[in-house]
Amino acid sequence: MLKKTFCIIAISTLLFGCQHEGKSVKTVKNEGNKEEPKKEEVIDKEEIDTIFAPLNGLPISQASEQRPVAVMVNNFHLARPQSGLGKADLVYEVLAEGDITRFLAVFQSNIPVKIGPVRSARDYYIDLANGYHALFICHGNSPKAKEMMDAGLIDSLNGLIYDGTLFKRDPNRKAPHNSYILKEGIEKGVEKRNYSFTEKVTPLDFTQDPVAFDSSWNSVNEVFIKYSYNPDNNVTYKFTETNKHFQRYQDGVVAKDALDGKQLQIKNILIVESTHKFIDKYGRRSVDLKSGGKGYYLVDGKYKNIQWKNVDGRIIPFTLEGTEIEFSPGQTWINFVPSLSTVTIK
Repeated sequence: MLKKTFCIIAISTLLFGCQHEGKSVKTVKNEGNKEEPKKEEVIDKEEIDTIFAPLNGLPISQASEQRPVAVMVNNFHLARPQSGLGKADLVYEVLAEGDITRFLAVFQSNIPVKIGPVRSARDYYIDLANGYHALFICHGNSPKAKEMMDAGLIDSLNGLIYDGTLFKRDPNRKAPHNSYILKEGIEKGVEKRNYSFTEKVTPLDFTQDPVAFDSSWNSVNEVFIKYSYNPDNNVTYKFTETNKHFQRYQDGVVAKDALDGKQLQIKNILIVESTHKFIDKYGRRSVDLKSGGKGYYLVDGKYKNIQWKNVDGRIIPFTLEGTEIEFSPGQTWINFVPSLSTVTIK
């Protein structure tokens, strides 16, 4: 009897064997002489379906039904560098009070061991998280956001309730810029609240082919978004030709993930214009997520004018002719601005 070693990869309902020199070996039963050993059928590896992460389009080893987790991340200058952003599939950046933005970081393909600093919620961040049926994590909330959370409009873990248990304080930073959620805290919170932590995730649309750039695209080396007269709060993206990604800067400092010290590598950038209105004396805002409007889509050192739409709670880019644009695989950032006049592209 021949001695054989097999590895099995589950892809949908098919079982495939180990790869050998660019080929895959599939074991099949010999229907003839039962005393003969099983035979091996060699198939091209292209026949094996590749699995891609639903929210970043990158290949993964096996299908995952991890429920997305959306975390409110602090972007005040004392909160930088933040932890976990390098592992996010996509990040929304939207103004909160004054001229300071906050992030809604959405994790599905990889939930890091530590995320934060975590900050308080606003209603429009909850609406964005609901576009992915995400578990929503925050530390505090505005009155309207509290109403939504109390009404059960989203599954959530709030640091106001779980400070010191599910949420941990970093003694090297000052409050309110030192609250973090740990992966183990998320898992304990899901169990405690009896939330679902697995589900079939509806994927974003990604192309696995190189982008076909036509005359509607222009070159971009740098993008500047003016959120404030304070340089701490403004954003610059710079394209790096060597790895075909954008780096992010604020006040001249490149954005890094505090967990590993690595610079953020951003593949897709959407900058979208929406109506912002002040709604109270504290400077809280309403942000129109539903009406759609103008914007820019940036990828691989190119950009084009687009129209954005809210499709089932998700912000999706379309060409000016109305055709949906597929993202390139990688991390995506979506920046909301009150006006595209605050955006300078070089």
